[in-house]
Amino acid sequence: MISQKPDVFIIGVHRRCGTNFLADALKLLPHFQEPRPLAEDYLLEHAPLLVEYARRTAAKRYQKRFQEAGEFEACQRLLLRRLGDGLRSFLRDYIRPDCRLLTHTPDPDYLELFFDLFPDAQLVLLVRDGRDVVESAARSWPSEPYSYWMYAWALGARRILQFIHGPGQDYQQKWHLVRYEDLLTDRTAMKKLLQFLGEDPDQYPWPEFDNMPVRGSSTHRGGHQELHWQPVEKTKDFNPIGRWQSWSRWRRWQFRRIAGRELIELGYTW
Repeated sequence: MISQKPDVFIIGVHRRCGTNFLADALKLLPHFQEPRPLAEDYLLEHAPLLVEYARRTAAKRYQKRFQEAGEFEACQRLLLRRLGDGLRSFLRDYIRPDCRLLTHTPDPDYLELFFDLFPDAQLVLLVRDGRDVVESAARSWPSEPYSYWMYAWALGARRILQFIHGPGQDYQQKWHLVRYEDLLTDRTAMKKLLQFLGEDPDQYPWPEFDNMPVRGSSTHRGGHQELHWQPVEKTKDFNPIGRWQSWSRWRRWQFRRIAGRELIELGYTW
């Protein structure tokens, strides 16, 4: 039996924002399944190539075949949508037919094209305080300076904000924004997300959620020196929120100059 519920795509503001955590949390419901080993799908990373393919194919071969106003444009949109259907079918080939597809990508590249390709899917946008993202990224990949991660987070935040105030306006019932911090501190945030996805919060295994292991932490690595994504038991002192508060005044000023506006627009405070 094939699942009748919409596919779920999680797209994050930037790496280190918690997309693996949220996917693991949803997979506590056994009918959700990720297309391993393609769980991070990155389907939008080169989406403009598909847009260009649809445009060129339709313009060269189909345009003269339509006489009524709007018919050709509808054909072009349908072609792009069917390309998106093929991508979703590709991911479903990696899950059981009776499961609900759950996939995620940590970066919001070409987010504005999401519903052109996947109009029947549900989109979860995950954001995290940019200061903690930067701190986590700098610890995970210290070869890049803090400023690099600040600019990268600000770009991802702008892409999400542009989607919210732009193409997302036409699909407000199909996407949901959630903050990583709220998922950890306010059960209401997870309940609202489950309701958006058509799931019953009363059927959710809350004790398992509260005791989920840590995966991919920049600091809590279970004795390993290198960053990894194997489950590590969560200790009582594990707290991924507010690590940026150890920053110097200079680094705080630097972040505020580079990404302060985006941080405020996403609902965070100083």
